[in-house]
Amino acid sequence: MMQSPAINPNLTSVQTFSYKDILVKKLVRAVACSVVSQIIILLCYIILANISIFHPIEWMTSIFHTFTYLSTWIFVIIFSFIIFAQCLICGKDYVLMTSYSSTRFQQFFRVLSLHNFTLLLLHVVIGGAFVWQILSIIDSSNHSLTTTCKLNRSCLVEDTFFLILSGFWTGLYFFVKVYISTKQLVFPVIQQRKFLQLRSKISVLFKESLTLSIWPTIYFALFYYIWGTQLENRFMFIVNLDRASRESSILIYMYSWWFSTLYCFSMNLMRFFFYLFLTETVQFPIVKENEYILTLQEGIVMNNLPIVQNLACLDLFMLSQWSPLRKQLFFTLSQPGGHPHNWNNLIESVVKLFTEYTDLLKKSTETTLPQDKAMKQNDIIKPFAPITLQSPTSPSVKYRNLRNMSCHSDYLNVVDVSHDVATNTVEDFKRSINGTIDKTTSFLKIFFGINFLFGELPQVNIQKCLGNGQLIIWASQGISELAAASLTEDKYGIVQKDLPLIITTLVQLKQNLDKLNKVPSLSKKVAALDDFNYKMKNAVAAAVKHSLFNMCLIFGDYFKDFPLSKDVLQYLHVNIMLKNCN
Repeated sequence: MMQSPAINPNLTSVQTFSYKDILVKKLVRAVACSVVSQIIILLCYIILANISIFHPIEWMTSIFHTFTYLSTWIFVIIFSFIIFAQCLICGKDYVLMTSYSSTRFQQFFRVLSLHNFTLLLLHVVIGGAFVWQILSIIDSSNHSLTTTCKLNRSCLVEDTFFLILSGFWTGLYFFVKVYISTKQLVFPVIQQRKFLQLRSKISVLFKESLTLSIWPTIYFALFYYIWGTQLENRFMFIVNLDRASRESSILIYMYSWWFSTLYCFSMNLMRFFFYLFLTETVQFPIVKENEYILTLQEGIVMNNLPIVQNLACLDLFMLSQWSPLRKQLFFTLSQPGGHPHNWNNLIESVVKLFTEYTDLLKKSTETTLPQDKAMKQNDIIKPFAPITLQSPTSPSVKYRNLRNMSCHSDYLNVVDVSHDVATNTVEDFKRSINGTIDKTTSFLKIFFGINFLFGELPQVNIQKCLGNGQLIIWASQGISELAAASLTEDKYGIVQKDLPLIITTLVQLKQNLDKLNKVPSLSKKVAALDDFNYKMKNAVAAAVKHSLFNMCLIFGDYFKDFPLSKDVLQYLHVNIMLKNCN
């Protein structure tokens, strides 16, 4: 089971704000830290590149001169603006609702969207600009793309051209391999201070970047070996340059790997800052003082902004564990009026969340196989069903299988049977034609790839369910803890009227979660142990079962007074394994 985050309740305080205030504050901090981190990485590289242990004075002098060059700060400012634009566009992917494409055709156009194309262009530009910026600032033989050669002609420096192209390639590789495939926000198990999280994560990110940058370097080396000469010739023809003579060195590949490492590290660091600030816990107001305040109850059902919904469900869980004063707000009555508005709004939001999740689970686990079998059985049985004559003038049609003693009985029977045989023959012919058309259509769809492109993917809804599983983990445990605490803390009995609704809703949710065990891709034999969907399935099921166990443990002696159905009581007794749940 995935553990829920633990936090000191004194770290944050209750605030009154709208969802825009939450998002703007978090995104501004993430973007600012990302831009500053890129500048720090550049400055650290400048210091290390000019290092001279045996000549410290020259080392400090060269660093001072590098920082005082106008070109240095021009590069830094331009690069910072590019990073700023990239962060703003990337922030949308972490804030807005993740879309799940139901067909391969939708997935194809989703990948080729304008948003992804803009991000791809920014990743590629930043990759090349990052390398160009470092080479231009550092005083080395590769600080310029051109050099003066014979007859005062401008010649191309092939090493610099190689490194800049490798930067473009690394940006393309990082976007396709890393960014476009991983956008799921993962909340930390334990909420720590930001500096501690950064200190513990920075070394891990750097090691991952060292490993990640190996493959793009190898791929680009092979690419440049095959098509490098053609690219150089085309570039020299366009800008009117000559070729400078040089000897190839393996050191250039080490530089390419090192620059790729720095780029991957800077991009991973930017993604980490989004995780760091967007997953920071927020304490929502419970009482709605005005229309501009976003309460905890409203945030739980705000599915159009999943980050806000996640934060609200996390706050509900933390409230039930660590905030006795805020918990009491749900056990109080409004004055004047004496109505439990806070609790009513909360239970309405939580039940709505559970119901929508249960409905999506039902849709996800539905299979067409039983329906097909039923249709085949109906097709087999239908020809043998009794057939009645649709003539209101025939009084003996209803009893045509009995002997009729009237003089015209034989004539009537002959007419009826012949009409029935003709009708059956026409219906069989129509059914045969329709079956042939259906088979031909299905064959053509498979032959031309129509089903492959436009057919609905069976695992999309399951992935969507499991992608939102963390909401159910926090909400189920939070509402069960509040309900359990009400036995001793709810002096007005506010929660008692909704206990049967909570238990029934959780049982229905658990029953539909059990159906996921029959999905082949989520079985233990097929799914890998580190697969996200497999782990999330087990985590959600364990959290809901733990919530039911908690409810049974606290209220098991009172179940006979609850208006619970026999099916719910039997499920609790059999699956939760409590003797007092009967």
